[in-house]
Amino acid sequence: MIVRGHDVSADVTETADVCVVGSGAGGAVAAKELAEAGLSVVVLEAGSYHNPAEFSRSEPEMLPRLFWDSGMRATHDGSVLVYQGLGVGGSTVHNLCFAVPTPGPILEKWQAEFGVRDLSLADLTPSLERVESILGVRPILEEQLNSLNHVIRRGSQALGWRGPLQRHNRSSCPGCSGGCVLGCRYSGPGTGKQSMAVTYIPQALKAGARLYSDCPARFVILENGRVAGVAANALSRDGKPAHQLTVRSRAVVLAAGAVNSAQLWLNSRLPDPGGQAGHNLHLHPSVFIAGIFDEEIDAYQGIPHSFFIDQFLDLERDPDSGYILIPIFGPPVLVAASLPSFGREHRELMRQYRHICAILVLLHDRSSGRVTVDRQGDPVMRYSLSHADRELLVEGLEHCVQLLFAAGAREIIVPYTRQVAIKGPGDLDVIRRRGIVENDILIASSHPQGTLRMGIDPRHSVVDSYGEAHALPGLFVADSSLFPTSIAVPPALTIAALADRVAHHIAGNWLP
Repeated sequence: MIVRGHDVSADVTETADVCVVGSGAGGAVAAKELAEAGLSVVVLEAGSYHNPAEFSRSEPEMLPRLFWDSGMRATHDGSVLVYQGLGVGGSTVHNLCFAVPTPGPILEKWQAEFGVRDLSLADLTPSLERVESILGVRPILEEQLNSLNHVIRRGSQALGWRGPLQRHNRSSCPGCSGGCVLGCRYSGPGTGKQSMAVTYIPQALKAGARLYSDCPARFVILENGRVAGVAANALSRDGKPAHQLTVRSRAVVLAAGAVNSAQLWLNSRLPDPGGQAGHNLHLHPSVFIAGIFDEEIDAYQGIPHSFFIDQFLDLERDPDSGYILIPIFGPPVLVAASLPSFGREHRELMRQYRHICAILVLLHDRSSGRVTVDRQGDPVMRYSLSHADRELLVEGLEHCVQLLFAAGAREIIVPYTRQVAIKGPGDLDVIRRRGIVENDILIASSHPQGTLRMGIDPRHSVVDSYGEAHALPGLFVADSSLFPTSIAVPPALTIAALADRVAHHIAGNWLP
């Protein structure tokens, strides 16, 4: 059962064993597993429920529907854009479907440095296998590479850099043009993007879970030092609070993402002995450059991501640092907003849209920031890159330049505030001189993580090894907030597997 906020006609009180806040990669998995274990479950989702068949390729229409702040959420100083999904299915509705297993060296680091128990790769494998089966994870086939990925791979192979084909959670893909990031209109059983909205959520509902969309959570209810439920608003069609929704429950699972779960924790003034809630924010910051080619590439067509270059990420040797290089492109409005310059100069760049091929550096960041809340209770992200991470991003950009020229680019555009064009490999010193400075170059993030991290010591973590709050029985976290450090690779599969692990722990210990 899905109830939309604008269909709630009066204040409502629901009763359940578990209230799950969020319906994305973590919340959908937790809801399905808990409902199938026999617990009564209510899911609260701040965004709307969308029928994929109604998705369009119009950025002005889809960005407000699928992203917080229409895709313009940013750190407090505006230096990093943070793309976060809004709506049933969360970020899995707009993400680009990389299904990357959790790196073993990262799990080993979490165990060794943070005391996380029972989380070796062997321990997590049953959860990973369940998730992969339901999401239909499969290898990306050679014939599925689009022209963008062919060009990037051509450059990486010319340089001898490692870049294997990856896996994804798509079923038969109809080969749409640039639609992935705006939601897949073909998404459904056996076809298109296998987001949480068409996989786990239907299974959760079939098992008896109840889902309220357009109902943002306000605070976690506490009684006698224990969790007692969640208070939420039911929004009218114009997005304003119309009625109160109260869920009375024995347990609460926060799965609203690393920014919004931390926001809810802080607004609820939940106990936090070590003062760690909201701290340790990692962003996987990324910077892109664009190559202009003589050939027509039409990079917007087909599957956006097929592989990435992991030549510069060696987690066995150094689990703390490194980066990957990923092909990237998008529909016209997003590309136009990302490219530098103004007026006539910008128009001339966009006239070459069909000849542009872009690649980004995705940083395994050691830098960390913090989520706080303002007087209205809205989240505020503070994040600044360390000197070492800035140097790594510069190195990554230099490698991107080398790769694009090796692939045949005639000119490369670096998205500084004042356009920088590189005509040949000998011009790399311009990047070294300019460096990475906030608000001088476009920095973006799609993977906030770490704000309610798990660990054995309440002085340095917020929840235990199974996501339960150190100081509040019955409160669990099941999203990327759990990560003690940056995870280095696209995190969707890890989020889902950890949520599966948390849900099985709850079901084994919180049955009615």
